[in-house]
Amino acid sequence: MNKGYTLIEMLVVLLIVTVAISIPLLSFQSYSDQREIDYFLDTLAEDLQYAQQYAYARQKYVYVTTTENHYYIRDTHLNVDPLKQRKIPKGITFEGTLALHDVAYNANGNIRKPGTVLINTPKANYKLVFQLGKGRFYIEKR
Repeated sequence: MNKGYTLIEMLVVLLIVTVAISIPLLSFQSYSDQREIDYFLDTLAEDLQYAQQYAYARQKYVYVTTTENHYYIRDTHLNVDPLKQRKIPKGITFEGTLALHDVAYNANGNIRKPGTVLINTPKANYKLVFQLGKGRFYIEKR
C-alpha cells in the first residue's frame, strides 16, 4: 500500500489554505477605505491651516468654495486659478451650522464666521469645529 494523501485530504487542505488567505484580503479593503478618509481629513486640516496662514501673510480674504466633488481654497480673486484644489472622496458629505463653503479667513487670519461642519463618511462621522476668535479649528470623531 502506498503512503500518500488521498484526493479528499488534498482538497480539504486546499480549501483551508484558500479561506485563510482570503480573510485578510477582505479586511484590507476596509482598512484601505479608512486610510483614504483619514488622508482626506488630514489634507483638509492642512489646507485650512494654509488658507489661514496665506490670509494673514498676504493680508487678503481667503475663501473655501465647494462643488459636488471638489473643494477649492481661493483668495479674493475668484476668476484666477485656486490656491488649492482637492477632490472629495465618494461618500463624504458636509452639513451643520456652517457649510464648508461658508469658511473664510479675513486679512488678520481670523475666521469670518464660527461654527461646526459635520463631515459624514461611510465609516464614521466627524465634526470640524471653528472656534470664535483666532480662527482655530479642530476635527473630532462623533
